[in-house]
Amino acid sequence: MKLIENWFSERYSDNLQLSFRIRDQLLSIKTDYQRIDLFDTYDFGKLLSIDGTVQLTEKDEYIYHEMITMVPYYFNKKPESALIIGGGDGGAAKRLIDLNFRNIINVEIDENVVEVSKKYFPELSESFKNKNVNLIIGDGIKYINQTDKKFDRILIDSTDPVGSAEGLFSPDFYRDIKNHLTDDGIVVTQSGSPYYQPEALKMAVEGLSSVFKYVKTYIAFIPTYPSGFWSFTMASINGFNAREDEYIKGRYFNGNILKGCFDLPEFVKNVV
Repeated sequence: MKLIENWFSERYSDNLQLSFRIRDQLLSIKTDYQRIDLFDTYDFGKLLSIDGTVQLTEKDEYIYHEMITMVPYYFNKKPESALIIGGGDGGAAKRLIDLNFRNIINVEIDENVVEVSKKYFPELSESFKNKNVNLIIGDGIKYINQTDKKFDRILIDSTDPVGSAEGLFSPDFYRDIKNHLTDDGIVVTQSGSPYYQPEALKMAVEGLSSVFKYVKTYIAFIPTYPSGFWSFTMASINGFNAREDEYIKGRYFNGNILKGCFDLPEFVKNVV
């Protein structure tokens, strides 16, 4: 992360960065796990950064949160229970509530992320007040080791695979996940930018493929993430059977997006 005059920049490499002109820096704290910064930008509203990387903005957060929840929703038996690992802003939980999930457990390791979201992104964090959501402040890896619950959907809504999030991309963790999925269950993880972070995508695909027979990567356009081109990877024990439900439209998601997001460019196919 670089902050020069009235600009915040996320650096992708030594030669490339994306910059946002800001009105003000609203917050900067160092927690036990990471650095959290919050900016008021001109074009994207409030922007949350963790360890110098953009996590969400007011203007385009809906794309990420719709795609990590709504795509896996439409496969296999209609789901009712979900585990979110990460997701301390509340955005993923909010979308699952909209999809009528009745039992949502959200495990976030850093309480500060939740508190920042409550203050600055209340429209997302209000999901934690819902009677169907149980927010747990704790380590998702430890939680999955200790719980005896099984879930229809498990969402790994984490930062990039460094630091405290590195273990969320490991085969050992995916094996534990498999033990806590229902027969029709699906796990989905954000898997980085195929263009600037192919190693993150490859790590997710190879890790999941070492544990699950069925693995699929899909893509979305998210303007404020590296290259604007993002990937998600999902896995299942018994395959992916599309349901014939009428598709709920989001602000980004619709039936055509669901069908087209699995059509990967050739360079992405070469990664996965």
